[in-house]
Amino acid sequence: MPAGPQLIRDGVIRLIISSHEGDLSVSDIEAHGGVLEAVNYTSLSYIRLLDAIENEFGAYLDADEGAEALGTVDGIVAAVLADLGSDAV
Repeated sequence: MPAGPQLIRDGVIRLIISSHEGDLSVSDIEAHGGVLEAVNYTSLSYIRLLDAIENEFGAYLDADEGAEALGTVDGIVAAVLADLGSDAV
């Protein structure tokens, strides 16, 4: 089922929060510019997130490729959209 960029972004943020090992909110993420390291995102949380993204969106994101870009909400959303291609619109 096609999903627009805003739906993907909302879903990614929801998955970031649910994969985190503690209390995290949308406002926490926004206050830190969407940078996962700034909200104490652990490597285990990150692995959970990539798995959840694959399950939710069917997008495979390789943690070893473009790890720096995948450290932000915007980077993750861009990677999901790129992986999904025309299926995302």
